[in-house]
Amino acid sequence: MMSRMFGAAIVVFVVFLAGCKSVQTTSAILHNQSGRYDLAIKTANEALAANPNDAEAEFQLGVAYSFLDSVELAYQHFKKSGEIDPKRGEDVQNNIQSNFARHYNAALNSIKDENYSSAAVELEKAVSADPLDEKGHFQLGSIYARLGDTSPDSSAERTEYYARCVNHFDKVLELANPTEKHYTDALSLAGQVLAKSGRLEEAVSRFNRLVEEDPTNYRTIEKIGYDLVLVKDWKLAAVFLDLAARARAKIGAEDVTLFYNLGVANFNVGKDSADPAALEKAVTYYEKALALNPNDPQTLRNIVVTYVFAEKWREVAQWGERYVAVSPDDADGWRALTRAYNEIGDKEKARRCELRWDELRKRGSGSE
Repeated sequence: MMSRMFGAAIVVFVVFLAGCKSVQTTSAILHNQSGRYDLAIKTANEALAANPNDAEAEFQLGVAYSFLDSVELAYQHFKKSGEIDPKRGEDVQNNIQSNFARHYNAALNSIKDENYSSAAVELEKAVSADPLDEKGHFQLGSIYARLGDTSPDSSAERTEYYARCVNHFDKVLELANPTEKHYTDALSLAGQVLAKSGRLEEAVSRFNRLVEEDPTNYRTIEKIGYDLVLVKDWKLAAVFLDLAARARAKIGAEDVTLFYNLGVANFNVGKDSADPAALEKAVTYYEKALALNPNDPQTLRNIVVTYVFAEKWREVAQWGERYVAVSPDDADGWRALTRAYNEIGDKEKARRCELRWDELRKRGSGSE
C-alpha cells in the first residue's frame, strides 16, 4: 500500500515540475513579448541548462528564432518542446506551419513574378521551417528543374540545379502517399530530370523497380512518355514508352495507341540521327499496333513512310500495296509505289501505279 502511494506521489511531483516555470523561463517569455529575442534565447538556454526537460523554454526558443527568421532552429526547438510535452502538439504545429507558410507564400509571389531564383531562396527557408511538408519539397524540386532547364547546357550550374531537383523530389516520394498526385508527379519529373541530366540509366532503373513492384504503375511511366511526345523529345519518349509497353505486357494490357506512339517516336529518332536500328524498331512497333488493329490506314501509311526514308524499296512496295488496298484514293501511297517499283526495276508495275497517281493528282487528291 505504501509503495503504491509513493509511486503516485512521484508522478504528481514530476507533472508539477514540468508545469512550473523557472525564473529564466519566465524571463524568456517576457523578453520575447518585448522583442528582445537575443535575451530570450540566452535566458531560455539558461533554463534548459538547469532543466533539460523544460518544454516552455524550448518553445520560447522556437518563438525567438522564428522572429529572427532562423526557421531551421525554430523548427528544432518547437519539435523538442512537443516531444517533452505532447499536450503542446497543436501549438507547436501551428507555429511550425506559420513559419512555413510565410516563406512558401513569398515563394509563390516570386513565381508569379517569374523570379525563380528568389523563389528558390524562399522555398529553401520553407522546407527548413517544416521539412515534413511535402508540398514545399515539390515546389522546390520544380523550381530547380526550371532553373536547370534555363542554365547553359553541360554547365556546372545546370548539373547542380538538377541534382537539387532530384533530391527534393526524392523527399516528396519519402513523405507522400503513393496515391497522391504529388507522389506521381514527383516520380515523373524526377525521371525526366535524371534523363535530361545524362543519368538515363538511373532513371530507367528507378522506373524498372517501380513496375517490378507493381506493373500497374505503367500509367505513371506512360504519362511521362506521352508528355515527351507532346514536346517532341523523341529519344526520351521512346525510352519511357518502351518501359510502359514492357510493364503492360506483364499484365496482358497491351495497347494499340502506345505501340503506335512508340513507332512514331522511334521513327523520329531514326530520321533525326540516321539510325537504321531505330527505323527498324519503329516498324516493329507499328506491326504490333497492326496486330491489335489490323489494316489501320495511318499505321500502314507510317510503315511505308519509314521504309521510304530507309530507302528499302522492296519493303515500300510490299507495304505500299497493303496501304493502297485500304486507302485507294491517297495519291501519296501511289507515288511511293511508283518510286519503289522504279527503284527495283519493275517498270510495268511502276507504270500502273504512276497512272493511278496521275489520275488522283488531276482530281486534286493527295499532295504533289
